[in-house]
Amino acid sequence: MSFVLIRVFPLILAMLPVAGLAEVNQSQFALRALGVKVGEMALSSDINQTRYAVTGRLGTTGLAGTIKRVRFILEVTGRRKGAQFQPKRYVEDMDTGQRESRVRLDYSRGIARASGPKVGEVSDHSVTDAQQRGAVDPLTAIFMVLRDQREAELCTLRQKIFDGERLTEIALTRRSNSGDMVQCSGHFTRLAGYPPGDLRQGSRFPVLVTYARSGDIMRAMRVEAKTIYGPAVVVRK
Repeated sequence: MSFVLIRVFPLILAMLPVAGLAEVNQSQFALRALGVKVGEMALSSDINQTRYAVTGRLGTTGLAGTIKRVRFILEVTGRRKGAQFQPKRYVEDMDTGQRESRVRLDYSRGIARASGPKVGEVSDHSVTDAQQRGAVDPLTAIFMVLRDQREAELCTLRQKIFDGERLTEIALTRRSNSGDMVQCSGHFTRLAGYPPGDLRQGSRFPVLVTYARSGDIMRAMRVEAKTIYGPAVVVRK
């Protein structure tokens, strides 16, 4: 379930900066799968015209005895130019109650170097530098997709994501308008770094993001996705 919570659901609120002043935002979301609540996400972001910093806390909840208790703390800092975000350092800490692990990605010229116990050995399906060039970390992808945006900027995203082992892509390029609502649809695709058996379970999953107008910006309110675990939804609280 952790893959679903972090890689499939891009959720963040980050107001576009005005006159170069940093803006700090906090937001909370409920994560649902198979019709029941399975987790919560709390996010904070600090952004201006040239840099960004995001922190995310995720944890499973409910269904005692059914869902393993897992907690994540994610942090990223990087540079920003318009709608482009370039991470400099990403840290992911996981605590299952029985085991703790940490992954760190450091970036140089668009290439991430991973360290930490979760990073596996090189294999014939490992992601190459050429494949992952220009990819962002999972939290930056979350930030890019569901930050508050101007209406004209919606549904134009296609971004590769690298978590230290696996390479994926989020594409939200199809648009549907209805009054003060905009829906962006597309796919989350597994690209590289997966054993062949994993890819046979599925490599492309539909994603739908719903935005609602809030003043002069559009705010992400809901994400719906199909996953190998079944349908899943993220709702802003």
